[in-house]
Amino acid sequence: MYDNNRKFDRNRPRPNRPYQKDRPQRYNPLPEGFSLFYISILCPDAVENKVKVFKDYMLEKFACKAAAKSPAHITIIPPFRAEDDLIPSLLDFVTTFNIGVVPFDISLNGYGQFGDRVLFIDVAPNESLQSLEKECSAEFNEKFPSIIFRTKPDFNPHITLATRDIPEGKISEARQYFETQHSIEESFEAASLALMKLDNGWWKRVD
Repeated sequence: MYDNNRKFDRNRPRPNRPYQKDRPQRYNPLPEGFSLFYISILCPDAVENKVKVFKDYMLEKFACKAAAKSPAHITIIPPFRAEDDLIPSLLDFVTTFNIGVVPFDISLNGYGQFGDRVLFIDVAPNESLQSLEKECSAEFNEKFPSIIFRTKPDFNPHITLATRDIPEGKISEARQYFETQHSIEESFEAASLALMKLDNGWWKRVD
């Protein structure tokens, strides 16, 4: 039986462990020649710079790294796996779709969270944004019927500040900090979508 009163002794002997080469290899969900992508509205520099300061705070205060690997954005088509050979077709889809996008304003107002794992800047209700997501998703599914999403939640536009790696019980503290110290009311014009690819652990725009 485990003794809850036993203190950890970093000098105590440890059982022999197999060498790295003898350990089972970590499963790689991406076969060779495949990458992860998503399609989004990228925030302008003024918003990106402000969001980066917020992400830096989350990194320094709570060691949150995941959200910092992507620029400030609103996801339209969530992450999906596709062959790298499909990149020209994906870019063509985004470029063609952008031709029909009528610029519209997006407003950011306050903060929100998904459970205790995701902290974000909230996006005010926006019919134009909802219509764009619905139309883009329908055209994407028609153009790329073979692409399967691991998860595809209902559209809930937001700009992520921290995700998945917030220490247990700390999201309320983090949210209270931003709500009291950094009230946010920003707006910007959205006029196009961008194709993003995961490259060595960082999300980068594909041009």
